[in-house]
Amino acid sequence: MPLFPHDELKYFFFGLQAGLVNAAANGLQLGLKKTIGKIAQPINAPSRFPEYYCFDTAIREHVARYPDTRRLRILDVGSPKLMGLYLAHTLRATVLLTDISRLNVDEYRVMWGALRRRANGCALFALQDARALPFRSGEFDVVYSMSVVEHIEGESGDREALREFIRVLKPGGILLISVPFGRRYIEQQRIGFAGAARHMRDRRAYFFQRIYDRRAFERRILDEARGFADLRVTTIARMRPRLWRAWGRFGENARGALGFLNPVLSSAINQQRPGIDDSFDVSYGPVHSARDVYGDLILAGWKRR
Repeated sequence: MPLFPHDELKYFFFGLQAGLVNAAANGLQLGLKKTIGKIAQPINAPSRFPEYYCFDTAIREHVARYPDTRRLRILDVGSPKLMGLYLAHTLRATVLLTDISRLNVDEYRVMWGALRRRANGCALFALQDARALPFRSGEFDVVYSMSVVEHIEGESGDREALREFIRVLKPGGILLISVPFGRRYIEQQRIGFAGAARHMRDRRAYFFQRIYDRRAFERRILDEARGFADLRVTTIARMRPRLWRAWGRFGENARGALGFLNPVLSSAINQQRPGIDDSFDVSYGPVHSARDVYGDLILAGWKRR
């Protein structure tokens, strides 16, 4: 087994490069803390690397499978924006990076301005709601959404978003999503945050995310994609839960300063398994904590032609 099974160093060093290029070209335009953070913690958590790896691998396999002389059109719905910058930088593609938060869109538009001269593709940015995408049906070759649909509020917010992803995906195109996964379905709250990302000036608990179990994933996610020609599910299990919880005991600022350890932690903790596999230890409750232990499910689906 390779030391870095999910190409952790590749994604880490691309993020580091992006952070350094941003600092050189834009100075402190993003503010001191964020400018340093893009360098110290290019990938914001050890859990992200398997998602980057699986999405990137599936997209490149799709490109090789269905070569096209056109520039690929890729829609990123709310994902960590470094993934979109990486794809636009390395692929001959137009990547539209969307988010419901202006802050996430604006800061990465600034970073892209420093990267685009040496890029193979193009990155565009837009504020959009995943539940009502303003695109024609069948407009994109690839639609992906990394750790997003679990945060969409409303009884059927995740399902509404999936229907939109499928609608705007062209026949033969690939859909990629990832969601948190454990042994029981729960709708977590998080204290002092709303909409998964907005700091609130209070101590109230707001809806944060769904953690899916097998039944909820099948009912809320797989059922929406039942018309696909090919569906593949991968489980990312968290091994060494004590190590994961110990990392979570560090505060947010400390984890940011130690961001260079994220690739090493990823290689020690994350294990990729085929299908839906819940045979690993989990620990989480109704209020989100950085010490929670759960895995991820990654879905890759090819829309029927």
